[in-house]
Amino acid sequence: MKKEITYSFIIPHKNCPELLQRCVDSIPERDDLQVIVVDDNSDEDKKPSLKERKNLQVILLDASQSKGAGRARNVGLEHAEGKWLLFADADDYYTDYLPTLLDEYADDETTDIVYLNACKFDENGVETSFRTDKLINNYTNGVERAEMELRYNLWTPWSRMVKGSVVRSKKLLFDELPATNDKMFCLYCSYYSRSVKAEKQIIYKYYRPTKGSITDKQRDSRMLDGLLDVRRRTITLYKKAGYKRIPSFWSILFKTSYVKELSCYDVIKKYVKALHDSHTNILVDQARFFKNL
Repeated sequence: MKKEITYSFIIPHKNCPELLQRCVDSIPERDDLQVIVVDDNSDEDKKPSLKERKNLQVILLDASQSKGAGRARNVGLEHAEGKWLLFADADDYYTDYLPTLLDEYADDETTDIVYLNACKFDENGVETSFRTDKLINNYTNGVERAEMELRYNLWTPWSRMVKGSVVRSKKLLFDELPATNDKMFCLYCSYYSRSVKAEKQIIYKYYRPTKGSITDKQRDSRMLDGLLDVRRRTITLYKKAGYKRIPSFWSILFKTSYVKELSCYDVIKKYVKALHDSHTNILVDQARFFKNL
């Protein structure tokens, strides 16, 4: 009889098979977990070629199905059987503490989400702390409002282990956008989770090159509308949750490189439309911007 799946790992992949193998190798091989790799239409010579292991499923998307990491993760969700869901990027990997974590929560029936600590490393192997460290330390030390900060100021999918029942009951999906496709999924996981825990041990190593990722270089001003829409939905959710650190729309236009490709008229038009769609006064938005600088 097939053993019940406790953990499902979902990994989107595109054109980095050697790094993908490292990521998969960092996940222990055990009967109670499945590893789902969704290849987002990689080049023919860079498709996954993984060593055989138990409960490994590789799904190949063709060009007509390829819509980035958000789409790939949604395909993974369709096949995930686990009580717990975990997400990894193909160029990252887990630390040796992962088996201890899996043993600890295998029989946990009360926790809905576990926030996982991480560090980042660059192309030279230099490791530095990631913001999960401060947020998790504040939470475990009982700092005021630290749980709200942990829930709503952290939206990387690999920084959490979430109950499959939360995702399935609320029909949560990733946005299928070129950028920021994971933010709303992660925020809603936090919003709908009743009981939360956090792990201080470093469990995940996140690759962040010093010169920016390939994805960063491929982004352009066409993504700005999607980013503004995500910001609108973020503000709506923050208000429902009672989270006070509401971001401004102007911060996207001020901080991102996308606006360099646009005329001043186009920037103002997009900004006014974003304010109108979210019923936000321009003076309120500017006050939020300067408060969060």
